[in-house]
Amino acid sequence: MANFVTLAIHTELKAQTLVHILKANGIDAFIEEVNQLFPSLTGGFRVKIDDADLSKALAIVESMNSEGTKRIPNTEANNRKVILLPFDYTETSEKAFPLAFSWAKAVGAEIEMLNVYSTEETENLTILNRMFDYDKEALRERVERAHSEAKQRAEEYQKTIQQRIDAGELADTKFKCIALEGVPEEQIIKYSEILRPEMIIMSTRERAKKEVDMIGSVSAEVAEGAPIPVFVLPENIEFNSVDMVKKIMFITNFDDRDLVAFSKMMSRLSFQEIEVNLVHFRESGTKDTWDEIKLNGIKSYFAEHYPTAKADTAILDGVSPCKSINNYMEEKNISVLSMTTHRGKLISRIFNTGETGVTRRMVFEGKFPTLIFHA
Repeated sequence: MANFVTLAIHTELKAQTLVHILKANGIDAFIEEVNQLFPSLTGGFRVKIDDADLSKALAIVESMNSEGTKRIPNTEANNRKVILLPFDYTETSEKAFPLAFSWAKAVGAEIEMLNVYSTEETENLTILNRMFDYDKEALRERVERAHSEAKQRAEEYQKTIQQRIDAGELADTKFKCIALEGVPEEQIIKYSEILRPEMIIMSTRERAKKEVDMIGSVSAEVAEGAPIPVFVLPENIEFNSVDMVKKIMFITNFDDRDLVAFSKMMSRLSFQEIEVNLVHFRESGTKDTWDEIKLNGIKSYFAEHYPTAKADTAILDGVSPCKSINNYMEEKNISVLSMTTHRGKLISRIFNTGETGVTRRMVFEGKFPTLIFHA
């Protein structure tokens, strides 16, 4: 009979992350709430394992502590392709499901569907109001019930997704639904740092709806902050299959790090015949003869390293980068916009215009599907 011991005590996110890593290394593990008054606030989740696996588990934890938890140990977990699909039970978030499942099926990946929830009791439980005399036991029960209900809802939703797969509405690929408490954009980014999926696919709301709904501003935050590629799909666009990723517009500012983004983009689209438009933006009234030379150089590099993909080039100018981009994409019937953020900086570096927040604005306005890389 197994004798379970506590390996570590963490917050719920860290505990689930550690369990995920341990299982990837062949160690059976589970989490258990610590019997404290407010477990979700005090980091009260035990990670428990069989004591027979203790030595191996300690070696993994030591490796994580020395290298940082942003890397999963070099095991089968590295070889398991995963697409992260955030959702919030709304029709808008469901708009990204067909594309995500189609993409996963095409590349042989699994899907992890992530719902980030919050509870009113937890949000209002500040250090100040803990000082007052109130029914702490009742509040603890409400918080625990909220956590239980969120997880149960995710389990029920998983059954609904399976029914959609069985009915042929979604591509048949392995998936699971998980629920974590916290701020949506923060938890999505943190989870992606640990999981290191192939990419994040998520939807964004129409601009008029973003002020009152969750996903929208969240997608812009994730697009800027996540360490892996993010595909943002506007809710008002029908984009149900990876086969629709045919013509891509890649914006370049002749930075060497764009070559890294090329590699990331083409590795994720190696199964697909695509056409890439390499585009540089410059302000009206500015002209540098080296722009054409450098753009042709990038085109030659692209043709040499990715001979199966057709590449074209263009230089856009104008007062507004966003307007010029939108006009060009409509004119050329381009299906996906691709851009790079550099070390968390906004896309103003790419355009070199001094205008800030272009990545956020392109995602926020939601006129085209956008594939964002980080270099």
